[in-house]
Amino acid sequence: MSSIKKDSPPCAEKIPVSSNQHGYKLVDPYDWIRDDNWQEVLHSPNVLKKEIRDYIDKENEWTDRKLSNLSPLKEVIYNEIKGRMKEEDISLPQKDGPWFYFSETKKGKEYSILKRYKTNTSIEEGVIFHNWNDESKDFDYFKPGVASCSPNHNLLSWSFDSKGSEFFSIKIKDLKNNKIFHDQVNNTDGNMVWSLDGSGFYFIKMDKNHRPSSLWFHNIGTEENEDYEIYNEKDTGYFLSISETLNKKFLILSIHNHETSEVRIIDQRKENKELILFTKRQKGIEYSIEHDQENSEFLILTNINDATDYKIMKTDENALDKENWYEFISHKKDILITDFSCLKNFIIVQELENGIPRILSINKQNNKQNIIKFDEEVYDLDFNEGNEYSSNTIQIYYSSMTTPQVVYEYNLVEKKKIVLKKQEIPSGHNPKNYITKRIFAKSKDGEKIPISILKRNSTLENSPTLLYGYGSYGISIPPSFSASRLSLVDRGMVYAIAHIRGGMDKGKKWYKNGKKEKKINSFEDFISSALFLKKEKISSDISIHGGSAGGLLVGASLNMRPDIFKSAVAEVPFVDVLNTILDDTLPLTPPEWEEWGNPIKNKNDFDYISSYSPYDNVKKQNYPTMLVTSGLTDPRVTYWEATKWVAKLRDIKTDNNPLFLKTYTEAGHGGMAGRYNQIKEVAFTYAFILWSHGILKRSISG
Repeated sequence: MSSIKKDSPPCAEKIPVSSNQHGYKLVDPYDWIRDDNWQEVLHSPNVLKKEIRDYIDKENEWTDRKLSNLSPLKEVIYNEIKGRMKEEDISLPQKDGPWFYFSETKKGKEYSILKRYKTNTSIEEGVIFHNWNDESKDFDYFKPGVASCSPNHNLLSWSFDSKGSEFFSIKIKDLKNNKIFHDQVNNTDGNMVWSLDGSGFYFIKMDKNHRPSSLWFHNIGTEENEDYEIYNEKDTGYFLSISETLNKKFLILSIHNHETSEVRIIDQRKENKELILFTKRQKGIEYSIEHDQENSEFLILTNINDATDYKIMKTDENALDKENWYEFISHKKDILITDFSCLKNFIIVQELENGIPRILSINKQNNKQNIIKFDEEVYDLDFNEGNEYSSNTIQIYYSSMTTPQVVYEYNLVEKKKIVLKKQEIPSGHNPKNYITKRIFAKSKDGEKIPISILKRNSTLENSPTLLYGYGSYGISIPPSFSASRLSLVDRGMVYAIAHIRGGMDKGKKWYKNGKKEKKINSFEDFISSALFLKKEKISSDISIHGGSAGGLLVGASLNMRPDIFKSAVAEVPFVDVLNTILDDTLPLTPPEWEEWGNPIKNKNDFDYISSYSPYDNVKKQNYPTMLVTSGLTDPRVTYWEATKWVAKLRDIKTDNNPLFLKTYTEAGHGGMAGRYNQIKEVAFTYAFILWSHGILKRSISG
């Protein structure tokens, strides 16, 4: 259902479909691009209706043909990025009981190899216990999930996605003889937690609409139809996920949306699998837990009683309800707690103060606190407590936009750190050739928007710039090291991250002021960031880049101020917001009402979403050069959002600037699978951005 003239882009047929909502008539001329059979398409892309597939193929052919001139530049960038990657590498071994576990990558192989060795031997004696590369050969698309050993380390369960639709299958094998069991559990979210006796594992099953909605148990050696259900969440506005306490004593079932959570637990030490309610869900109250075995207590990270940026409370393991909770770490204004963990002798807390991360260690014997932080102006920081509950060390991961990742072992008793591993850049990298800093733009309402900047020392004022943003779900974009973006920066571009409202870079309030009826703040912040970069003579022409909800940011910003951008890249963009949030059969819609509002029940929400939804606000105006990508089996942002948006833009926009749609027909939300394939995607995107600025030269050396 599309036509194409000689050397003209595809033109999608208009078949108006009408609906009524709150007294308004909605007309969608491209509704036909949404296959009613979309659930089956996630499992089998070949069942997509022919007319839809034909249109997608024509768009792909147009993009491939018109951008074929980028192939040499794309190849150069691909080789640059690959040259910065250590193709043959091993991860840091992690101790788990009598074994050390690690992964290894081999040159030319897309996936890692999983290996282990006994604690009384050496890494050289590591043996392969699973090879993702061998398994991937049977599939056109393959994404590894989780690999988890049974408590006695004799069995392995692992998950994989073979379509890109995020319906993961789980298999099991005996590590003593590498025999694969006949059991296979399908349609899971990819995670599993073993029972302490190793008789089986718990997992989350996805329903037909791709919602993780029920908790199940699988006994090893039985058929899938013998699995039994432990819990089913009836409220479609909530998702389920599972984990376990670090000491492995409790399974944790988290039931949550974007504003409210509830936890249920199973005491793994007991024979029965009774699921116990921790404390009943209450709208607007979030909490997560860890277990303190020595004190027979639970630690609770929560926002209860107006603790906007969270606090940590405690309760006896036999008195779970919130009425029994008492304060351990108080809520501190403008200091956001982002993570925590409990070891035998220490409690670890990760915080964000003024957008800068730090780690807090607390001695459980005397409650003395120690703060771990670094000196660079802007950086990223994370920790890994490992698998050993009794350990007195943690691993700290540090990087900045100029500094490749360094992994430290931090001794919590001695308060000293040693370097375990530095990210190697085989082709060479000198951090002193680059500048990273944080600047602040003023938004329309006066709020100060942090912007993280990366550029070469030699980069002049008024340079071409790539501005990246996300701004949803409270997700903060860390100013961490990326070897890929050096291919832009080494050609004289500035790379900037706008830490806009909707993220949590400046705390929970920052997030709340960029969601629901305040969502437009995200777009205003992004536009203000671009204008500030120009005003301060940092940037001349600006390209913008965002994916998923960041694609919404790109789409809305283009509708509002297309004149200030040179080009735009929107990857798997969430642009058909109104239609998606009106469709409660889609996987993410009911839980998303807490993020965007409910336009089905609330007219004000309907009106507000209508005012910014990119697809609904395409105007007769000039738009910059654009590249839009999507994945055919994407369950999060469905393929038709990007496809409909491009069709509408082609019909309405008034310019002749290039507009390209690239649909990956064997990929989902995360794009192509495999590390080399992912580099190819990045190289294509960066080649497009450079081409849009007329920058076709090789990178600066050194």
